[in-house]
Amino acid sequence: MEFDETVAALRTELAACTRASSADDIPWNWVATAMARLLSEHGSGVSRTVLLSELEIQWYKLSMGEVLQIETLRTVAPFFNRSVKPPPATVFGLRIDGMQTISGTGIWLWRVSGAPEPLDAGGTKGSEGFRRKQSADMQVDAFVHQRYYPMIEANEFGGFFGRMRTLLATNLWMADRGGGAGGQPVHTLLPTTMLAFELRIRDDPNLPESLRAHTDEPLLHNVFGVRYAGGRFVRSGDPVFNADQLWCKVEFISEPETKWRNQQLVSYRFIEGVLEHEDPPAMVTINLWGEDVAIARLFKSGYYIGLLCPVVKPRTPGATVVADYGDLTITFVTCSIRRQSEPAASQFSIAQNESGFLDYRRYAHRVQLCQCRKDMINLTLVARIVAVSDNLPYTDSDGMLDRYAVRIDDGSAVCDMTLWGELGRQAAGMLPGQLVLLFSLDTSEENGDVVLNGSVETGTQIYNISEMTSIPMSSALRSYSFLAALPPAANRYARVCIVAVEPVGEHIRDVRDRLAATALVHTACRRNVLRRDRPQFNGILEGPTDGFDFSCPSCSIDSLPNEDVTPVFAIRARIDDGTASLVVQVTPAAAADILRVSPSQLLELPDRREQQGVLTRPRGREVVVSITTFSEPLSIEREVRIDAVCESGDVGMPSASI
Repeated sequence: MEFDETVAALRTELAACTRASSADDIPWNWVATAMARLLSEHGSGVSRTVLLSELEIQWYKLSMGEVLQIETLRTVAPFFNRSVKPPPATVFGLRIDGMQTISGTGIWLWRVSGAPEPLDAGGTKGSEGFRRKQSADMQVDAFVHQRYYPMIEANEFGGFFGRMRTLLATNLWMADRGGGAGGQPVHTLLPTTMLAFELRIRDDPNLPESLRAHTDEPLLHNVFGVRYAGGRFVRSGDPVFNADQLWCKVEFISEPETKWRNQQLVSYRFIEGVLEHEDPPAMVTINLWGEDVAIARLFKSGYYIGLLCPVVKPRTPGATVVADYGDLTITFVTCSIRRQSEPAASQFSIAQNESGFLDYRRYAHRVQLCQCRKDMINLTLVARIVAVSDNLPYTDSDGMLDRYAVRIDDGSAVCDMTLWGELGRQAAGMLPGQLVLLFSLDTSEENGDVVLNGSVETGTQIYNISEMTSIPMSSALRSYSFLAALPPAANRYARVCIVAVEPVGEHIRDVRDRLAATALVHTACRRNVLRRDRPQFNGILEGPTDGFDFSCPSCSIDSLPNEDVTPVFAIRARIDDGTASLVVQVTPAAAADILRVSPSQLLELPDRREQQGVLTRPRGREVVVSITTFSEPLSIEREVRIDAVCESGDVGMPSASI
């Protein structure tokens, strides 16, 4: 069964499990991406029941996360509850009632209380309103984090904390700072940077009349160079404050995940927004790492946020602005100036943000390349690789960025795609004909043609469906095709017998390779390396690998460290299923599964006879293969390749829990 057919079937089953009115209530791109992610994370066979169960759980969590709104507590009373303390993830709405230093020190304290809803308007009536007003009036001291000391002392922020200033905060803890009269505790909130100062706009129709004399137009101009006019923020001039800054409208907040950063596994979230005051408006991605992911709890789609001193990364012309939340970043927020709900996308409509970009995140159906137009964002596509270029570095005044051009085809159209940085290096290892799922792409127009764009910084991900070993192992996720009936260009699965394996090493190989069954490649792109002293050399090295200097033309790297050069298998196989016998290419990863050894283990064998024995042992073995048929660019001859393989005896084995 083809991947898209499996997605369609699971989508229908998931709709029935979740009592959705129809499969259109569950976006195709969500099912496809969630399925690809689960299969790529789980190398062994996954039963259809386990996969459907996991999708149901994830969909339930996603649905509840969008429906439920986290309550903002506008009182400090929970901190004085002796039995149950508020969890760190609680969001508090607080008002700064005063500010002072601890006597004899330079340590600043705020005196804070709850900020009633909305702000201090006292909108709730009767006894319940009185109770809430009374609890909001409870006060407690709070240590000011040193990050905010410059705001207290700078002229640009003069009077900022004295105008009924309110803030949103999370990750709050209370402790006894000591020194109370008679040994009594002095309860004080510990310093936190997980807070955002609320800014008020005079033209905000939601703003209570009592606060219209205390608005923040001067600060918005001085710090961010913006003003509110005509129902949106526009540029007001150059900011007075000399520091990096961003002012944007929140469009999307990702779910928490973990990623490697600086050789450590850390928490990660990102916020997508639009700089609506720019001409033309630009998109921005704000990366949150480690403990900073908690600040995302303070925001919702539709809020405006301002970041003072973010770490803004170099930007290519027309590309999304990318910034990291840094150690000095100070956050401001304006909560939903206009009460509005996010446009709902269905099979009949597509959400459109205020910059005019068509947002396909919630679109119900699969999008094909023939439907792509400029200014589309959050696209998920399934297509086959036609070709991947070498690195085409882009250089400007901010430095150099790796850039790869990829051509894809989904049967409806052929389109070019630009992948930047790490994502491009990942794509360099993909092969013609392979079926891939591309998540979170956007489109632009170049010389009248629509071009797809993606990078790690903007959340783009690539899943190579052809190389997933979990699909051949799961009989409920695919069907078998006969070798004699393979189409000229397709991705299929077949149950075959291995007739023979032979080496085809035609590139530089390790001195210990006596069969030409391996090749030396660059670990980053998985493409062949060259000898710097003899670029035209293709053959066995005269000595150990670490005695030579290599380059990678694909990555445009003139000198590679030896640890970045590794051997991979270079073999082909003859396979037979009773309907046809074919000689096929074999990817390095699939070759290792067929031979049941790694390239390094083969090279450690002392003589040619033992190495030949490794290539002989698979003869007669029955396996299930992910098989790709394709034609090389500018060629009409059909090629056949094995992209993934599993033992036939492993098919249908019970899967572990995901």
